[in-house]
Amino acid sequence: MYAAGPRVERHFLEGIVELDDRSQPIAETYRRIRALAAQRGIPRPSYEHVRLHLRSTRLRPDERKRALGLAFELAYNTRRADHVVADLLALLK
Repeated sequence: MYAAGPRVERHFLEGIVELDDRSQPIAETYRRIRALAAQRGIPRPSYEHVRLHLRSTRLRPDERKRALGLAFELAYNTRRADHVVADLLALLK
């Protein structure tokens, strides 16, 4: 058992986006990714890592810009953290 998950290579993450079919659930894309990792002989990424990566890439550009702005607000403490987190969670739903 690993103490920590293996690092996912950047080109493999780019391949994940190419395999993603937005009309299908993320779990289906993950099944395809597992097969691809097995073919390449590399450790497969965790479902959580894939889910987070795909959720961020599935955001539309305006949503991505809004999420980035909220991250800056949180990092620089320009608004109350509970309000920023609530806005982030609403954006991801």
